[in-house]
Amino acid sequence: MEEPHINWIALIIATLMPMVIGFIYYHPKVLGGVWMRANGFTPESVGTGPKPVMFVAATVLSLMLAFWCRLQFMDVHQTSIDFEGNPHNYATFGHGVVHGIFYGLLVVLPVIGTNAIFEKRSLSYVLVNVGYWTITLVAVCAILSGWR
Repeated sequence: MEEPHINWIALIIATLMPMVIGFIYYHPKVLGGVWMRANGFTPESVGTGPKPVMFVAATVLSLMLAFWCRLQFMDVHQTSIDFEGNPHNYATFGHGVVHGIFYGLLVVLPVIGTNAIFEKRSLSYVLVNVGYWTITLVAVCAILSGWR
């Protein structure tokens, strides 16, 4: 059996996806206004933008997420037996999309939803944040599963 390898270019691009998608998704003309209202923020309270240390921390966390997602595609699951008993290669962009959707709905939603219940957050808070992370995980998992 061939040793799995890491496509470092794909991993770096996947690491950048949360920030790229976040710049678009949380823009005031997209869902940034809804996000600010759900958090009780104003443009003044948010400030002019993140400080460099925030970008460094976000990048490290994004790398951790991308690396974890990549580990999910390095195991035998990617080249396993399909429902009819035939060998099947699941290393595709589409398979990564499915993983991203499942992670969003079955991991992110319960975690953010549980916090939101006890923090007395609104449904819009949950939907905006779960939507962002689901879209982000779809992109990250598609890149890492399909780009070998």
